[in-house]
Amino acid sequence: MREQVLSMINGAWACQALAVACELDIPERLAASPRDAASLAADTGMHAPSMQRFLRALCAIEVCTERGDGRFALGAAGECLRRGQAGSLHAWAILSGRRLWGLWGDLREGLRTGESVRRRRRGFDDFGELDADAAMAAIFNRAMISITEPVAAAFVAKASFDGIARVVDVGGGPGHLLATLLAAHGSMRGIVFDLPHARAIAEETLRSRGVADRGEFVEGSFFDGVPGGADAYLLKSVLHNWDDERAAGILGGCAAAMAPSSRLMLLERVLPPRISTCSRDRDAARSDLQMLLGCDGRERTQAEFDALLAGAGLERRGVMALTSDFSLIEAAIAG
Repeated sequence: MREQVLSMINGAWACQALAVACELDIPERLAASPRDAASLAADTGMHAPSMQRFLRALCAIEVCTERGDGRFALGAAGECLRRGQAGSLHAWAILSGRRLWGLWGDLREGLRTGESVRRRRRGFDDFGELDADAAMAAIFNRAMISITEPVAAAFVAKASFDGIARVVDVGGGPGHLLATLLAAHGSMRGIVFDLPHARAIAEETLRSRGVADRGEFVEGSFFDGVPGGADAYLLKSVLHNWDDERAAGILGGCAAAMAPSSRLMLLERVLPPRISTCSRDRDAARSDLQMLLGCDGRERTQAEFDALLAGAGLERRGVMALTSDFSLIEAAIAG
């Protein structure tokens, strides 16, 4: 156990190494052909002896492998970090090493105050700052696609969409969830509803999936209400960003837009009543603390979701496991 704990304590290096490897496009460069440290250093503007040490460190976490001729080739973990590959974690690695990295140093203060880093430092904790930072918005939205891909695939494969002709993806960001759904259902139409920073990537996602004629992006804040007239309202990883008061406000806005026959479809982690040591629960616990630090948000148990739904005049109609860590919670207007 001591070795396991020591490994967790020292785990910060891997996050930064992966982020830097992606920023320098090491996986893409090695995918093209094996390279030596000197040529990679020259291409990236790095110090050659240090690049040699860096590449050897990346070998330890399977981003690359060292060949007998002194060149480095792409490893199994490196394949997961290639840009544009299905399931790529390229953007998530950069987001974790940059935007999320600074949050964890404030964990003690977050525990003391119960407030996110952004609220304590800047007086707000929404995502509006991404509208003024195009580069970080692009990384953020690409990272959301990478995390959404397996959940979207499972959602489309497992959920029932009978009677659903029009959907609104509330806080849909880069549009991957809606695009996946529309691609699987040729007569369905939908809206990605989110802040302006997501427009460009959402519209490109809809175009690239061939569904731009049936999907559109609508700018707006879900705190001010959501578009009406839909058969289903999708919210993936939206409520976990917010405290109970604001999560209830989002659900209230959805309820106001819903018809009696409309369905609310929440795609979220559902915490067990007691946390175990399994990988699913460890990841949920990490996410719960990350939401505390980043957004004043939280992961929730089923009972806590039920209470939020009831407060908005909604009632749960079903729960379904989608992946090892995400579930679909369906709800409708109460009564």
